[in-house]
Amino acid sequence: MTDLRVDYEVTQDLKSVKGSISAFVEGSAGKTVDISAWMNDGSTMVFKGTAEVDHEGLAKLDFHVNDPSLWYPYGYGKQFLYDVRATLRNGDVDLDTIDRRTGFRKLELVQEKDQIGKSFYFRVNNIDIFCGGSDWIPGDSFTPRISDDKYRKWLQMMVDGYQVMIRFVPAVDLHLRKVADLLQSMGRWYLGARHLLRYLR
Repeated sequence: MTDLRVDYEVTQDLKSVKGSISAFVEGSAGKTVDISAWMNDGSTMVFKGTAEVDHEGLAKLDFHVNDPSLWYPYGYGKQFLYDVRATLRNGDVDLDTIDRRTGFRKLELVQEKDQIGKSFYFRVNNIDIFCGGSDWIPGDSFTPRISDDKYRKWLQMMVDGYQVMIRFVPAVDLHLRKVADLLQSMGRWYLGARHLLRYLR
């Protein structure tokens, strides 16, 4: 499997979340993908299912969770996270496994007309958020030399400075997932250039 993607939408009343999980498969050996999601502490399984791999190498499973434990930015609530696992199978044989961690939240870019033009701020789980933050540039020209411990120390400086958002330049995409996982666990969130363009459409 080359990737695992979680797409979802939280309802306006924050009482449920629905979406889909997509596993991307190379080759023809794998026939099905088993997908499950647990609370990050391993206490509760929230959904489980199996999807067939189609002729384009995509296995997609829809899901629905009632009363989800939501992720909030640091200072606004707790950072509940879910671990999602996808296992590629052929009959009784496990061929590959991918794990992802995600937090469910309702995120909105609020752009309303005002006396000087248009507002520009974010609302998370129906709470307006002050997004003090920083830009992140690659810490090394050779990103594999950056250890997880070094990532966490750099991000901790942002936490200590009471920043809740970090913006990535496109060149950082190579190690974005590692940094994003750390940020979620620390109650921070990231905004890449392509994410911002999506919200502005």
